[in-house]
Amino acid sequence: MAKKEKTDSRGKRVGKFILTTIIYCVILLVLIYLYQYSGLTSVHFIYNEF
Repeated sequence: MAKKEKTDSRGKRVGKFILTTIIYCVILLVLIYLYQYSGLTSVHFIYNEF
């Protein structure tokens, strides 16, 4: 029975690692999308509307 508990805790650790990795990847992708959406790299002209 001790082996079963050990494999459960290992499975939980692996599952937690995969879940946190997916969460961090999603956060990183959202930040990259928002950075590209904001248009920080595009040129803004002061007198563009004139």
